[in-house]
Amino acid sequence: MLLDFDFYFLLYLLLLLCIGSTLTAITYRWQLFAEYEWRKEAHEFLELPYYEPEPLKFSKGRSICSHCKHTLGPLELIPLLSYLLQRGRCRHCHSHIALRYPLIEVTTAVLLAPLYWLNLSLQEWILLGVLMSALICAMIIDAERYWLPDECSFVVLCCATGLFHLSDQSQILENVSAGLFAYFFIYFMRYVFLKLKKIEAIGLGDAKLLAVLVYWLGGTSLIAIMLIASLLGIVGALLTGKIKDNKIPFGPYLIVAALSYFYSGYYL
Repeated sequence: MLLDFDFYFLLYLLLLLCIGSTLTAITYRWQLFAEYEWRKEAHEFLELPYYEPEPLKFSKGRSICSHCKHTLGPLELIPLLSYLLQRGRCRHCHSHIALRYPLIEVTTAVLLAPLYWLNLSLQEWILLGVLMSALICAMIIDAERYWLPDECSFVVLCCATGLFHLSDQSQILENVSAGLFAYFFIYFMRYVFLKLKKIEAIGLGDAKLLAVLVYWLGGTSLIAIMLIASLLGIVGALLTGKIKDNKIPFGPYLIVAALSYFYSGYYL
């Protein structure tokens, strides 16, 4: 019914799409700049000249088309709507716009939308919003480049600590212990596979991510997160054909599992 229409929820979704649009730019430029820094450090270590121009940081420069380098105007930056109206093409060079942009915007809206119905203070919503945005950044970068930025895990750690402070969490030491156990659990698994199979079954970035997720959600979340993430990983491997001799980014599965566990505590 028309009377049941929630105008504020519509505004909230628009805000989430804008956050998603921001994350598309952050993750795109972050990856380019990080790879530039790695190549530069390698050349400096080998005492070789390095002439590659420095890519734009997120804080500098307006958004441009990755093909023709045209500076995008306001009408080309409307989250989701611009992509649909332009039929997935640049208005100037008519090159295809990567599907990652609308996908990230929609994913951000879907993952953060349930916060609208939770009984949260403004401070809690902000902390959870930043925490989940950091997880989405980690999920995107791991899916595209197979590495998990420590900065994202650090943001989750700080936001979770802030949430504990707001709720007068008295079991913070137990969460710290659980997080450390989760890290060394993954570290041990990695060590065993390196010794027995001579392969790196899981990266330390995944261990750090799991540690901060368990620190945020508590020790009881460890088994649930690992179980859900493993099942999702198997399904994902089967669907993508990455079953044997292929690297699989495990971070996105850990993040989806953790967010599922978080929301289940409120809605189930």
